[in-house]
Amino acid sequence: MNPYEVLEISVGASAEEIKTAYHGMAKKWHPDRYAGDAKVEAERRFRLAAEAYAILKESGRTEERGGAPATGAATAIQLDSAPERPAQNKSPEEWYQEAKAAANSKSLEKALGIIQYAIRLSGDKAEYHALYGKLLDDSNGDKRLQVRALETAIRLNPRDVDSCILLAKTFQTLGMHARASKLWNVVRNQAPDHPIFSPAAKPKKKPAEAGSPGLGEQFSALVASARDAINRTFKRG
Repeated sequence: MNPYEVLEISVGASAEEIKTAYHGMAKKWHPDRYAGDAKVEAERRFRLAAEAYAILKESGRTEERGGAPATGAATAIQLDSAPERPAQNKSPEEWYQEAKAAANSKSLEKALGIIQYAIRLSGDKAEYHALYGKLLDDSNGDKRLQVRALETAIRLNPRDVDSCILLAKTFQTLGMHARASKLWNVVRNQAPDHPIFSPAAKPKKKPAEAGSPGLGEQFSALVASARDAINRTFKRG
């Protein structure tokens, strides 16, 4: 894979040009914009864009540290002739850690692309699917993909309380209250002391404004007023 071709930029592009090209490609091929077979192709191109950006960004850091330059014809030829393999021989765990770092820096589009690639390399890691589900939630992505990712994470690690909580909230948002209730019971059984069950986590009732009578006081005042009116009418006051 030649990252310059993927991002449709020339060899020797500046860091800012690379970043701009990546954001443009990520927006163009964001999977949420497609459906059916087109969505599969969009996911592939979205992942390739994230991978290409990761390669060039890492190469830029190497150059800054005094390593081999990131640009030039030799680099492009080397990348062109290289067989299809994970960029820079990174392990799935390294891609996962990079996706987490991108998520922590609020680069959600990049993180989404990278974590999907990590899952493709190693799809049996619960934490990869959990991160994917959380990223979809943070980016307001496809809820069906989010549910699928979180369900996979929980299947691989039934004690993943955080994924259970996020999936329960997702079910509530989708109006699937029975499934949400079942998950809340699972969470309560597994982690009864979880902060989400503390009184502080529950929404507080809005306090009555100072000097404003409550419903009981208003009702008593109405009764007293009616009694006075009756007494005046029959001269029993």
